[in-house]
Amino acid sequence: MSSGHRPHRLRGFAPSAALAVLLAGMLTLQPLHATDDVVLKALQDELQRSMQKLQLASLEKPYFIAYTVQDGTTQSASASLGSLLNKSETRARYLTVEVRVGDYSFDNTNFLTMPFGAQGVTRLFGGTVAIPLDDDYREIRRQVWLATDSAYKKALEDMSRKRGALRNKTQTERLPDFSKEESVTLKDDSSPVAANLEEIGRLVREVSAAFKTSPDVETSTVRMRVSNLRSLYVNSEGSSFTRVTPSVAFIATAATQATDGMPLQDFVAFFGRSLKDIPAQPQLVARVEELGKRLEALRAAPLLDRYSGPVLFEGQAAAELFSQVFASKLLAARRPVADNPQFEMVLGSMENPFLDKLGARVLPEFLSVVDNPALEQVNGMPLAVRYPVDDEGVRARETTLVDHGILKTLLATRSPVSGIEHSTGNRRGPGILPSNLIVSAEKGLSDAALREQLLKLVIQRGKAYGIIVRRLGNPALKASQQDMLSMFVQRARGEESVEDPILAYKVFPDGREELIRNADLAGISLASFKEIVAASSAQTVYSAPFVARTLGMFQTFSFFEIAQGEGGAPIVSLAVPSLLFDDVTLRKPSGEIPKPPVSPPPLSGH
Repeated sequence: MSSGHRPHRLRGFAPSAALAVLLAGMLTLQPLHATDDVVLKALQDELQRSMQKLQLASLEKPYFIAYTVQDGTTQSASASLGSLLNKSETRARYLTVEVRVGDYSFDNTNFLTMPFGAQGVTRLFGGTVAIPLDDDYREIRRQVWLATDSAYKKALEDMSRKRGALRNKTQTERLPDFSKEESVTLKDDSSPVAANLEEIGRLVREVSAAFKTSPDVETSTVRMRVSNLRSLYVNSEGSSFTRVTPSVAFIATAATQATDGMPLQDFVAFFGRSLKDIPAQPQLVARVEELGKRLEALRAAPLLDRYSGPVLFEGQAAAELFSQVFASKLLAARRPVADNPQFEMVLGSMENPFLDKLGARVLPEFLSVVDNPALEQVNGMPLAVRYPVDDEGVRARETTLVDHGILKTLLATRSPVSGIEHSTGNRRGPGILPSNLIVSAEKGLSDAALREQLLKLVIQRGKAYGIIVRRLGNPALKASQQDMLSMFVQRARGEESVEDPILAYKVFPDGREELIRNADLAGISLASFKEIVAASSAQTVYSAPFVARTLGMFQTFSFFEIAQGEGGAPIVSLAVPSLLFDDVTLRKPSGEIPKPPVSPPPLSGH
């Protein structure tokens, strides 16, 4: 790779003739195997009976019950260097029961207790149980009855513990535990996506063989997954819906080491709702070959000692940066009551600072942000997320989050927070999540003008060069299981960090570029976004796993999110312009690094 090479932005691909051939071999559209009326009738009948008769002795009856059945199918395959690693086709059906005792102003929810053993873990991460795949009304009804009984007893116990925890505390603000929302009845007739498992296996095997042209890449994997999730929901307020959520993912990851042993890794990933959202096989092969060449070029690139000054984040890097730092704080995750001092300390460290910023400036006046789960595409590029109603039965709608730099509201569920009384329709799985985040720049600059603005700042500051970052890592798209484990540990601790740049360049006043490697971002925070100098008019459309390090992490584990994203992280789509920051610090890594392999890889020609 030459020092002036500019990688293509991840803007999506238009269908091609090659893709049409692939689709012709893969698509066998059939209805998703689920008889909604049998399952729905079992849910509705047991819901009516539970609301009428569910009461233990003289204790409180439920004031709200909701049932969700998620029926999911997944076809997946992975390969390495032209050899198939695994291939599978699975189906599962899960029931989630929500029981609330008390009333809308005060109930058993928004409460966290220390888990003990397997039962405690179940309490912490929610009451979801597997139910039969067969459409047997009597057995499904029996399973719903048992799960409701367990959820009701847990609700009573949590209510008692919550009241006990509050006896020794003074609440400065009394917020209702549950908001009242308009009831919704909806049936989503979206078609599921169907694929041939043998064709998926063939595709990943043949695409993974492209890494054979990069002998210095130490590990590589190509995987593809096609999933369909049919959700059925009923609640005691009269809301009900059926909804189909198709998802397709193609992911290639690769890793190697620089000559001094420092680890290097990169990925190619595409997410969508249809096979047409994934590039055709020739394009996938080309992208994988580019990935291998990028890593080979990085192995020989120099380290950056230390830099503080203007930095331009282009394309994918801008979208990832916005997702990791700013988007996580757009969630109105409520701090629950805890009955354990250790939990209190953890929860306090994960408080969202944006809860106190409503009406304040959080971005430059030329930037605005909206969330819109109804969008199918932006600038002709498909988005990976779309739903007509969220997982609490609240109708999806556009929400303006930041208007000309001013924070207007946050994404919310039916658990109110100060200043936000109602849901924005963003309950996805057990927690709150963005859908499609659209960042727009008023009077945005062309790519060339934005680069000129960077160089102008470099000269004004008396710097020898500036920095352009074109690719940034994603915490859920790691090349090794050890890296994935590290991501989960950081997530559990609520640690704030930004993934390292993958592709970064020194750019000199004469326009010359020099590739650098292993540069750690150290000077990015929420406050940095207020000091963005300029943005491009063009937006990069980008879909990727979303990992929030906020209070919401206690709610964002879901059985079916694993089918939707990588490592349990759900998919979020973004449209973000390139962003020029006034002052960012980059430095070389510190600490120990692994030694490179003693001998060269086999069959490498060395």
